[in-house]
Amino acid sequence: MNSPGPATLICRGVAAEWARTTGRSFLWTIAVPLTFVLPLVVTFGIAAVAERLATLPGQRFVSPVSTTNSVYWVMTFSVSIMMVTAAYAHGSQRRGQTSDLNTFLFPRSWTVALARWIYYGVIAAVSTVVLLIVVMVTLPHQFPELYGAVDITDSAGIRFLWTVPIYAFAACGVGVAVGSLIRTPSAAVAVLLFWVYVAESAMNLLPHGFTLQAYAPFLNAVAATGQQVAFLPRFGRNGSLLYFILVAVTLFITAAVLPILIRRMSGLRRTALTKSGKT
Repeated sequence: MNSPGPATLICRGVAAEWARTTGRSFLWTIAVPLTFVLPLVVTFGIAAVAERLATLPGQRFVSPVSTTNSVYWVMTFSVSIMMVTAAYAHGSQRRGQTSDLNTFLFPRSWTVALARWIYYGVIAAVSTVVLLIVVMVTLPHQFPELYGAVDITDSAGIRFLWTVPIYAFAACGVGVAVGSLIRTPSAAVAVLLFWVYVAESAMNLLPHGFTLQAYAPFLNAVAATGQQVAFLPRFGRNGSLLYFILVAVTLFITAAVLPILIRRMSGLRRTALTKSGKT
């Protein structure tokens, strides 16, 4: 009997991840709620305080906010939460009693990694779209003094609606790649958080730091969405988004696909040498 093809195994992997996380799993009880609640609480909390200060008689403490600076916390929290969730989930696959079953069901283990990227990437993309709509529609209505200029239908708002989900989807690929490379789930999460929040920001302190920072993947991705930041995209907005996608794909192939292919080729070579020796 022929073994299932890659497409079948990828579909099987997505279905298996759905079955594994259905119910009271970490994904649906902690990760996804945090993905929604944390950016909304921070965004609207800051907006409420700023609006209050701006409306004090005779005082103006805060400048009006444009669309380009309205969804910062969605990208800061939601994308990172789903990325580290994907890394933790993939890093955990080799632990527990189901590791042998996972190997038996998915002989081409890179298909599991790709299925997990698709699964968590789609959840991240859909979540960010919903959050973007809620934030950009609610802010100008609830806080018109400061956020009246925020408009989901202007060029910045429309750009957010398609670039942020792509960024979120690709970031989950980075998470799966790091989860493949680092076998300890908590260590994989720590590496990702250090990379995003410390390493790329502190890179400009190194010799020729600004030159190096121009190639920082996550900074390029955030700037590519149209978010108002001091960092200038190295390759232009669209080019920087493509750059981040290429980084995600390269990391995924390097960490999740190439080692498997190398081990398989080595196994085939040893088998061939053994057979030739017996002959």
